[in-house]
Amino acid sequence: MTIPLLDTLFDLLSAASGALVGSLVTALVNRGKHRQLSDQVVLGRQELEKVKLENERLLDVIRDKENTIMQMQMEILESDKPKKRRK
Repeated sequence: MTIPLLDTLFDLLSAASGALVGSLVTALVNRGKHRQLSDQVVLGRQELEKVKLENERLLDVIRDKENTIMQMQMEILESDKPKKRRK
């Protein structure tokens, strides 16, 4: 009767130690993956920030060109106004 009790205790101890080792290995593997994913997120944010800055610069260039075009149009319209004839 003592032997089945020892076998059961040994089985429980083996299962518990196996679960602990498995969770440690899983934690180590996930830690590496988590670090890699974090690095990728940081790089992605940096790339997005670069694109955002480039877009803002291009929008500024477009606004400047639009303003230049509008000024030229105003000058053309002012020069094309018919002059009043003196009687």
